[in-house]
Amino acid sequence: MLWHRSRRIWCPGVTALLVNYHVCDKIFNYQVRQYLLRMNVMPDLEARVGDPLSVALIGPGVYGSHLAYQIEETPGVEPTVLADLELEKATETFRTAGVPDDAVTVEDTADGAAEALAAGRRVATTDGVVAAGAPVDVVIETTGDAHAAAVHAWEAIDAGNDVVMVSVEVDATIGPLLARFAEQRGVTYSMAYGDEPAQVVELCDWARTQGLEVVAAGQGTELTFKPHATHEDSLQRYDLPESFIENSKPDARMYNTFLDGTKVAVELCAAANALGFPPDTDGIHMPETDRDGLLETLRPVEDGGVLDRTGVIDSVTPTGDNPSAFVVTEATNDATQAYLSQRYNINTSNDGKYQVFHRPYHLPQETMVSVAMAGLHDRPTGTVTEQTTEVVAAAKRDLEPGETIVGGGGDTIYGRLQDADVAAEADLVPFELLAGAELERPVSTDQPISTADVSLRTDTPLYHLRELQNSLL
Repeated sequence: MLWHRSRRIWCPGVTALLVNYHVCDKIFNYQVRQYLLRMNVMPDLEARVGDPLSVALIGPGVYGSHLAYQIEETPGVEPTVLADLELEKATETFRTAGVPDDAVTVEDTADGAAEALAAGRRVATTDGVVAAGAPVDVVIETTGDAHAAAVHAWEAIDAGNDVVMVSVEVDATIGPLLARFAEQRGVTYSMAYGDEPAQVVELCDWARTQGLEVVAAGQGTELTFKPHATHEDSLQRYDLPESFIENSKPDARMYNTFLDGTKVAVELCAAANALGFPPDTDGIHMPETDRDGLLETLRPVEDGGVLDRTGVIDSVTPTGDNPSAFVVTEATNDATQAYLSQRYNINTSNDGKYQVFHRPYHLPQETMVSVAMAGLHDRPTGTVTEQTTEVVAAAKRDLEPGETIVGGGGDTIYGRLQDADVAAEADLVPFELLAGAELERPVSTDQPISTADVSLRTDTPLYHLRELQNSLL
């Protein structure tokens, strides 16, 4: 435990972090980290067939379960621990992956899990902390719950395990702190390559590696947002097949974070904070366009676009096909401009000065790239290292004093991306800290929520870890 600002808080291992703060002040230079993705990791994985990388996966929902299935299919790596609050989700995921029932042991203690793993058995548990601290090579956090995921990540790092963070809500809130703690502990803390933020980072590093300037980067969206939607609206809006709802049991509140725009704000925040990018001076533009048309908008004003500055994060509102991740670049060499403008399969503008490159999809299974890079080569596929942007909250409806804020995907607030300096000046509350907060004064529909508007819950690990990040960074 650590006494911090006169409160006794939960932070195992944090004393060592503070002692070594100045020693580890300069963490890895990540500018070329994604270039390492081009390494051929399959021979290295195949060399581990007799001694596979062991993986603990916390939260086998839609994303996590499909990732677990393919981990089981990949040579040199296996899912050895699955954790979910509903034990049946963990055991059924093992079963669907092809693991025999008699090879799986149910354990809810750290010692029991360690003994089972040492005996060559797989472990299903309802305790994410047990999974996070288990003797494995890599921990994958896929719960999507910022409060739980923060605890899981800290426990995993403290136990000496590499972490692949699918729950970007954590990266948007305390990513820089976790990255620094992992560096101090000598483990890898990584974004998940199966999700857009890591792919945005990868595209930007790919562009920089060949000498192109990044003008804007971000991701496409699946739909036009409905910021005031409730979670009851979400499954109907996505028109999910009944068979999918019955078999996968999707979380309606999680789907609503996509519908109301919160999830995209969180994902853009994580990518921006890994790249050191702000939004443009007017914020996110999100032009209504398709994949090919975004280049017409996301370029500088003087060249026909809307951007007042370059090196920014943004997104696209769909009118047709949209990219999973994109980067708009600028070539400053005249010969390069001419060459790129002549390539039939590259979309350019202004006589080749600007280009757009994109990735059309992302899949949960691609997170295996992150697992392999972390477990084999101690390298992340993107890491949040600073807080250039914040996800802040706006009211979905008029809120009255005494009401309790539900959090992401509910009927009280939705998330917006904001420049971190602007958010700090207005004293706006980081989105994930608002779950369970009580309104102290009225807040109108679409009004941002500041510290003065609410009484925050100060008894959560996430709150104290954010306070610690603020004091250190």
